Amino acid sequence: MFAELAAIGSALSAINSTISTLKESKANASDAVSLLSKFGTASTKLDKWEAKTKSKRPLTPKEAMDLSIHRRKIKMQEQQIKDICLMSGCADVWHEAQRIRAQSERDHKDFLKTAHIRRKQRKEKITSWAIALFISVSLVAIAGTGFVLHNAYEKVQLKDAKERLKKAKERQRNIRKCGRVKC
Repeated sequence: MFAELAAIGSALSAINSTISTLKESKANASDAVSLLSKFGTASTKLDKWEAKTKSKRPLTPKEAMDLSIHRRKIKMQEQQIKDICLMSGCADVWHEAQRIRAQSERDHKDFLKTAHIRRKQRKEKITSWAIALFISVSLVAIAGTGFVLHNAYEKVQLKDAKERLKKAKERQRNIRKCGRVKC
């Protein structure tokens, strides 16, 4: 996780150095557009990292602090890129990029709002499947135990019946032999 934030930070640093280079030299429209696309990529990476992390778990305090620092750097660089675009004569490109970015940010915020709801629904679904599996396995175990106990009970009953039959035969033999139950 921290490696991804470090990569985003290094991308922001590269954008910052490009901004300073463009300020020193007279920037043209193509330079401004390429800078704008690099900036959009870094911003998108940060948004994706945030969405991916928040969909799994809440941010740690360090991650939240790093995220806010990177968001602040993005805002500062955004202002610098705006200045470069306006000075190089490509204001229409800037406005179109801002419109697209605003839509993207709205979509991102909507995603983050529903992330905890989806996480909760996923946990409930997993819990319900686990309960269903537990109940199924328990029922199979109870049925198997009942079958084994029933077979054992029948064997014991059969053994007792054989024992009673053997005693009854012995009693009959004794009665025939000497007239009493025990000779």
